[in-house]
Amino acid sequence: MSAPPAEQLVDPAALREQLADRLLADGRILSPTVEKAFRAVPRHAFAPDVDVKVAYADDVIPIQYAANGRTSSSISAPWLQATMLEAARPRPGDRVLEIGSGGYNAALIAEAVGASGSVTTVDIDPLVTARAARHLAATGYGRVRVVTADAEHLPAEIVPEGGFDAVIVTVNAWDLPWAHLLADGGRLVAPLRLHQYTWAIGFTHRDGVLTSDGPLTSCSFVPMQGDGAWDSHRSTIPGRGIHLAFEDGTPLPVDGLAPAVDTPPATVRTHVTVPGQVPFDALLLYLAGALAGFCRLSADPDTTTLTPPPPHWPSAALVRGTSLARLASEKISEGEDGAGLYEFVVHGYGPAGHSAAEEMAEQVRHWQRNHRAAPFPRLTVRPRTGTPDPSSTTAPHVFTKRHTVITVDWPVVPGTAALLTDNQGRYLLHLRDANKPIWRPGQWALLGGNTEPGETCDEAIVRELAEEAGLEIPDLNGFVTLDTLDAGGAFKDRVRVYHGTLNLPAHEIDLREGIQLRWTRMAETAHMAMDPGTLAVLQAHQNNPNPARNKAGSLPVVQVTEPAAHRSRSIIGAHLVLLRDGAVLLGKRHPNSAFAPSTWHLPAGHREATESALSCMIRETREETGITVSEHDLSLVHTLDLRDPGSTIPRIQLFFTATRWDGEPTVLEPDCCTEWAWWPLASLPEPTVPYTRTALDAVARGTSYTAMGWT
Repeated sequence: MSAPPAEQLVDPAALREQLADRLLADGRILSPTVEKAFRAVPRHAFAPDVDVKVAYADDVIPIQYAANGRTSSSISAPWLQATMLEAARPRPGDRVLEIGSGGYNAALIAEAVGASGSVTTVDIDPLVTARAARHLAATGYGRVRVVTADAEHLPAEIVPEGGFDAVIVTVNAWDLPWAHLLADGGRLVAPLRLHQYTWAIGFTHRDGVLTSDGPLTSCSFVPMQGDGAWDSHRSTIPGRGIHLAFEDGTPLPVDGLAPAVDTPPATVRTHVTVPGQVPFDALLLYLAGALAGFCRLSADPDTTTLTPPPPHWPSAALVRGTSLARLASEKISEGEDGAGLYEFVVHGYGPAGHSAAEEMAEQVRHWQRNHRAAPFPRLTVRPRTGTPDPSSTTAPHVFTKRHTVITVDWPVVPGTAALLTDNQGRYLLHLRDANKPIWRPGQWALLGGNTEPGETCDEAIVRELAEEAGLEIPDLNGFVTLDTLDAGGAFKDRVRVYHGTLNLPAHEIDLREGIQLRWTRMAETAHMAMDPGTLAVLQAHQNNPNPARNKAGSLPVVQVTEPAAHRSRSIIGAHLVLLRDGAVLLGKRHPNSAFAPSTWHLPAGHREATESALSCMIRETREETGITVSEHDLSLVHTLDLRDPGSTIPRIQLFFTATRWDGEPTVLEPDCCTEWAWWPLASLPEPTVPYTRTALDAVARGTSYTAMGWT
């Protein structure tokens, strides 16, 4: 009998690299600063009780449980931590406060702000802070200050003079009472809870006001404890196993709803659809702000009498006296991808159930027509002063909290276009500039443009036609809505297309933007560089020049799907081959370095999004060694096309030499490199990073390109 093979050991460093690669590929990591942090911090060291593979999975790791069995402390999913870190925009030297301690996220922040920055992490639970302090010290991040305190009553001495540059909250926050802790221009990133829905949102602080300036990310965290905890204002319909939570509104009586929920509902269809697996969180936030009497409905599955049975998550609902309406969805087809296509429907219960359902359904349609494909909503958070005016507490999209008043502004659909035809059946097409950073450069499209703040689509198309071509079209009317979907089927852009007639030679039109106007027959478009959306609209007009609106009164929708991008994505690295008397400058990596510990390597780094490879080389050389090189003194001597085993993203490693430089090498990043030394090219030290050795050998031979790691 042969002995069983030894269990293969799992390398945490390799798993850490794979996690960072995955976050890069998924677009969660966007900056070299955050990437460096994820490649450096050992996540498994903050969760020693779980398998190392679990520690590096892109998922939550529960750490501590409350008496009711719910998680009271956890390490958040890496994708969410990366998203929030990017939203905080950390820079070296920043002073950052973290509210909600786990240790790992504080270490990521510490890596991002560097030795010149400072990190303070706060939690109300002494067991949590003790564990965080222990793990931070063990992993080399003992400089993080760990404080046990209620986040609503932070000790004044922890706030630096001038305020924090960023505050990152890692517990569900019903309110945001921390603006006064921030420096002007500082960032607050928090999972904000509105009517039981939670979104991670990034804010900028100016003059005491917080303003969001990025997308809202649906998420979930452990609840805030202490004085920051909230009351969900949950009421139960007697004897029916149905619960209504008025968390951010005035609680309404529910006892009279019992007879309503015992009767079959009136169902109102919205004709608004959503593909399976596509989130619709924005709709829920919109409804929560648009509808007075909004609440969240949940039911006990074993005792509820509600039909049809509600889903396992709380539904959006509203109360109107002794009547009730709730949002649901019905599967209407398998969808093009097999994941299903669902229509939003509203069920109404009670004597006014149908009107309540119509009220909610119309808001769903309004969101569909005006906001679904528009940019993300913007939130403004102002301090609450005194007792709010009763009218302000019921104003649409205004949420009054304990310390603040939060306003949500919803931008409208951004795009408008004009489909103009003449009495010969031709279409007026507009050739767009090919050398401007605009939508569809160099292609034939329709006249039109985006709405401006406070402007309706009807107003925008009139203005755009006047500005672009000096045109006034009396019979302009809505024709179709053009939806552009990305290759995965998600909404990317929406344009409201209007139809009108014009009988004027193209050369007599006063074109003020773009290159050319042309009256075009449909057959001629086959030989033109056409905008795909414009072509889809022309085809729709050919098929039906007078389409009817649907039952909801909305324009017909024309969809165009962008082709999948097949371009590969690579990480660009810049390396300096500094030669003196036949020797090359190498640095020995720190033993705790995330990349190549205790191994010799060239001065190097990753290119940032806004810099050239040469600029990257100059910056990295200065930051790592203190040596100054100029762009005109640098020459590219080798390109290494590298695919690391286990990595999902290939790397293009560029190697530059310098004809001259200023200064002598100095260790400026001691947490990454412990020493610099000159080594003969013919006798490199052991160990040297393998791809560095390969590239230096190629440089010595005069070879300009090497492929490494490809099969």
